Amino acid sequence: MVLVVLDHDGSKLRKSALEGVTRGRKLAEVLGGDVVGLLIGPGADAVAEEAKDYVSKVYTVTGADFETYTAEKWAKAAQAAAAAAGAKAVVAPASRTGRSWTPRLAYKLDAALLEDTLDSWAEGDKVFATKYSFLNRVLEKQAAGLPAVISVKPNTTPLAEPAGAGTVEPLSVELGELERKVEVLEKIVESGGKVSLTEADVVVTGGRGMGSAEAFGMIEEFADLLGGAVGATRAVIDAGWRPYSEQIGQTGKTVQPTIYFALALSGAVQHQAGMNKSKVVVAVNKDPDAPIFKESDYGVVGDIHQVLPAMIEEVKKLKSA
Repeated sequence: MVLVVLDHDGSKLRKSALEGVTRGRKLAEVLGGDVVGLLIGPGADAVAEEAKDYVSKVYTVTGADFETYTAEKWAKAAQAAAAAAGAKAVVAPASRTGRSWTPRLAYKLDAALLEDTLDSWAEGDKVFATKYSFLNRVLEKQAAGLPAVISVKPNTTPLAEPAGAGTVEPLSVELGELERKVEVLEKIVESGGKVSLTEADVVVTGGRGMGSAEAFGMIEEFADLLGGAVGATRAVIDAGWRPYSEQIGQTGKTVQPTIYFALALSGAVQHQAGMNKSKVVVAVNKDPDAPIFKESDYGVVGDIHQVLPAMIEEVKKLKSA
């Protein structure tokens, strides 16, 4: 049996959940048993109606204790679901929250932990996985015995298709003193873009060369026209031009969109660590020797304040044609 912890936004499954189901199915082909899912927190009962089309059973964990996220609570819920299902492997998203609670779950299950994986599979009684290391420049292959906890790097795995109607089962989880040590007093949600940065097929990132916070209005307009998300470099975040939630790089988010626009940014190795696995990279920089051009598929040497408005106008023409 394989348990997949399904990430959701309270109304529908996220792409990362469907990536997890694909991984879970691949593991179950060798390990045996079904793929079951777990939904935690507000909206889990509603999302279960969608989730049951992808797995044989959906466990839901809701209630006052799970209205707000803490790593210990989520790890406890996953531990209870793994025990109920008799799961040999647990698959979870390598999101910011996922990376905080999966190590705790591995400890609770006395299990191996394979983090931020690009692929995973089973052979006999072992599981294997690949992941990037050294700023995404080295590909590692890892092996572990069972039980195992595996987190899935976003945008690396095909999305699962529905496979029939499963069942839904509420799961009661009793929290102990350890899980209650942290209490969430307030939650402040940043107002972000229309598209989630880690799930976007198109990412438009601006660097310090944009010149000002106001200039990012062009970045936002271009991203909106393409149905994409806005990203930023660390220098931009440090300058206070954009929120930290948009930072891409070694100390920010990792993205792997179909198209990545790198605009007015030099492309330092720390930034490349967050985007160098994008399928197509388009760079604009006035410096012909900027490192980003070595990572780009298409490059324009020019002033961003001349090039970007022209790009926006061309996209508008294409959309109105």
